[in-house]
Amino acid sequence: MLDTIRYEIFKADPPRNPSWLETVHGLEEAMRRIEDLAANDPYSDFYLYCNEADKLLRHLRRTRARPDDQATSQKKTG
Repeated sequence: MLDTIRYEIFKADPPRNPSWLETVHGLEEAMRRIEDLAANDPYSDFYLYCNEADKLLRHLRRTRARPDDQATSQKKTG
């Protein structure tokens, strides 16, 4: 069976609110796409949302500190 449900992908660069990036058809494709986006931009948070279920399905948090975060933490400890 073909998955025709649409999923919305959002990106957030804290402290800003999430902004819409794209719509993807099918859960498998949406999960692959959000993983790809997060792997190529480790400084942002990504969200996968399903309008039909009115539910946030996935949140990928950045895994590395942004360069400005590192400079701030070095000033505090140094």
